[in-house]
Amino acid sequence: MKKQFVFIAILVLAIILVGCNATQGVGSDKNQEIAIASNSVLSPISEYFPFLENTLFEYEGIGNEYAEQITFYEFIEGNKAQVKVDNPGTNIIKVLELKDGALSEIYMEGEFYHIENMLNAKANKQEIILMEPLELGNTWATLDGHEKEITGIDVLIDTPYKSFNALEVTTSFDEGRQQKEYYAKGVGLVARIYNDGEYEVKTMLKDLKETELEQNIELFYPLKDNSQTVYVQDTIAYTTNSNIEKLIEDKLKNPIEDQLTQVLPDNVSLNSLNLDRSEWVLKVDLSDNFLSELNAGSSYEYEILRSLVNTLGKFFDTEEVYISIAGRPYESGHLQLSEGEFFKVNLEDIKEYK
Repeated sequence: MKKQFVFIAILVLAIILVGCNATQGVGSDKNQEIAIASNSVLSPISEYFPFLENTLFEYEGIGNEYAEQITFYEFIEGNKAQVKVDNPGTNIIKVLELKDGALSEIYMEGEFYHIENMLNAKANKQEIILMEPLELGNTWATLDGHEKEITGIDVLIDTPYKSFNALEVTTSFDEGRQQKEYYAKGVGLVARIYNDGEYEVKTMLKDLKETELEQNIELFYPLKDNSQTVYVQDTIAYTTNSNIEKLIEDKLKNPIEDQLTQVLPDNVSLNSLNLDRSEWVLKVDLSDNFLSELNAGSSYEYEILRSLVNTLGKFFDTEEVYISIAGRPYESGHLQLSEGEFFKVNLEDIKEYK
């Protein structure tokens, strides 16, 4: 299922986000309102780009359809954070790392519509966002060789959410193009503005609130009368560092309609979910009591497994799902998997339950 053009899409989106996503800043007059001492040193990076749990950032966009976005910290561990970026075109996840006086984006993946902790994934980039010392005139290079510079301290920036005194970072591109980003203490990025002559694209903070985030999911269940398997559209509400196994397990145990059969018995656990990106196979491990708690005939067992495979395969965007029980390949009196074999998503004759 993973589309072959994802890599190209990621590159295009990277260009859009770096070169086109912008924000509303204040005009040049306001930018000059506050006098700046050339040797003025600010607080550490963590104050200007904090990793905020359970906080939804909503940005208004002007000038480009992808400038509008919502961001949310999905996972935070020590000096690393994973951010979900949702814009009208796609969902992206970025892994940020604060290390050796620099905040860097070390991983990015587009078309990311599920929930998965990628904090320990192998880095696929090293783009410095902020670098100490946080003082006027400090410069560093982007991956593509352009220059970033701290061009303002305590710059007044107006956003729909509120006004901030922010750190201003300017990226200079070829042919006079510029992008200015504004970081406020205790918040992080509050505004970005990109200029290419008269062409301007803005992204600016519209709302900031403590909340959970909802993720769409299709859930598959057999009907209680055993006539067919159906699916329902639902959402998963999750908070920073949520256990996705437990969230999905709860959904599979508690169908939203009375006529649907639970896929996992009450005493069964969904031990782990691991997406093997080398083969693009989802590896699922169930607790040792799955078969004894299920206690089902062959046809019912098949529909339960089909519902489980379809739900997890669709969510993780893969057609192949390997199931083990307490670490052993799936084996019952009716079905058996060898090491390396897997079940496949099967949507034949399945309709939405309404």
